[in-house]
Amino acid sequence: MPALHKLGPALKLPKLPTFAEWSTQFKSKGAIQLPRATIASNFHGSINVESALSKIKIDNLQDMTVVDIYPGLGVWAAGLVNAGCNRVLAVENNPKYAKWMASVADCSNGVIELVKKDGYDWETYVDLKKPEYLGSLIDNDWSRVHPHILFTGTIPKTVKGDQLIAQFATYINNKMAMHSNGRIQMLMWMQEALYSKITAPPGSSARCKMSVVLESCAKVEKVHTTDIMDVYPRTEYCLANITPLEKSKIKADWDVFVYVLKHLMVMQRKPLSKMIK
Repeated sequence: MPALHKLGPALKLPKLPTFAEWSTQFKSKGAIQLPRATIASNFHGSINVESALSKIKIDNLQDMTVVDIYPGLGVWAAGLVNAGCNRVLAVENNPKYAKWMASVADCSNGVIELVKKDGYDWETYVDLKKPEYLGSLIDNDWSRVHPHILFTGTIPKTVKGDQLIAQFATYINNKMAMHSNGRIQMLMWMQEALYSKITAPPGSSARCKMSVVLESCAKVEKVHTTDIMDVYPRTEYCLANITPLEKSKIKADWDVFVYVLKHLMVMQRKPLSKMIK
């Protein structure tokens, strides 16, 4: 049985691997690249989690069901539990991370439940609507942020991660997937570079389709930035608080909007008079 260390007042985690151990033990068979990024420092103990949550005014965590995609080593999930979270659905499809998270769930007195699904797949959110997960919590009142569901996770440090955030922006605008359950607040760990991209203002060279769409449907703010040593592989991540707006700013038909925006972005260096025919 692995040695344990106490992360907070309640939940104990299996001893976290060193970077060298992680880079070999969690690598997929035959893979050349390092394993998927994960929070890997216990600086996210309950005091720090509570401090971050206080900045975004979540004061009913004890009533929350948290959906945590790509939890990896489970550091963030454990911090949420120690901050008083009622239930964490740990959505993890990587077999080695899933095995690790199963041991974390075993230590959680039933608060953390492992769901062996991929947070990238549409079918995952269909399954999460089942009664045993979120089915009894669906709330279509978008005049308020959902009081009983929080959506969080660690976005992969890959092109897939960028695509995932783009998908989430689409889902918010169209009330699909996770957001078919209501106006759900999101806390997403992501690379600083990705955060800069999704929040790029008008006139910025980093401005892209994703930043335009997300700006139309959500308020985005940075809550916390990690030290480079707090993440495997060594990189700087930040915690983004993404709160869907009550009403999207997009008034046009969605397909028309996306079509026009796509062409504007492709031809953005050309004069507007040349783009419009």
